[in-house]
Amino acid sequence: MNSISRSTWTRLGLEVRITGAAALVTALAAPLGGAVLVAVLYATGASAADLDRAAGAVLAGFAPLGVAVATSSIVGPDPGAELVMTTTPYRRVLFLRAALVAAAGALASLLDAIVFHALGAWPLGQGSGGYVLVWAPPMIWLSALAMLSAVATRSTAAASGLIGGVWLAQLVFAHDMRSYTVLRAQYLFMSVADRVQGHDLAVNRIALPAVGVAALAAASLLLGRPERFLGRDVA
Repeated sequence: MNSISRSTWTRLGLEVRITGAAALVTALAAPLGGAVLVAVLYATGASAADLDRAAGAVLAGFAPLGVAVATSSIVGPDPGAELVMTTTPYRRVLFLRAALVAAAGALASLLDAIVFHALGAWPLGQGSGGYVLVWAPPMIWLSALAMLSAVATRSTAAASGLIGGVWLAQLVFAHDMRSYTVLRAQYLFMSVADRVQGHDLAVNRIALPAVGVAALAAASLLLGRPERFLGRDVA
């Protein structure tokens, strides 16, 4: 048992080093920085409406984006060498890295949610279920898309650029996203939007993770042919 535990921790440590401190810092920066922002607003006597908006922006917007950008960097700089040097299936390796990044961001976001709720800084209309439902569905959606993009393009820069573009487009075209049923179901910021119907929110909270799972399945299928990475460095 000690041998298994030791090998497991050794493997986790190795994957953390390969993924890089920058990826973990990126995943943690938004929720931790957001917590500082909300704490400062609270300490300086900001209005309840401003606190609610700030908490919602951190949980539903910036925390998922940070984790997704970090996830886009899970493919190592020389995947060909990794394929040659390890006996572990490359699919399992990349999913482990994605899980490490997502776990760090998810834990920080959950702690944020608990603290924000205790301070009374809470998105309008969200009950205690918002501890998870405010940030988890958009985080799953964005992170899964980031992983699929990284695997499909074999480019960290392209994947992170795509994720940032999608996030920004949804923010800029929020009205259009909410005007059409199909787009509304994929709107990342539904939990903090104004005048949201309960049915629309429920559909959105289910649809986002469902599409995320589909994206992960597609990434898994692509990773069934790891030879795609041979002879190619990741930009």
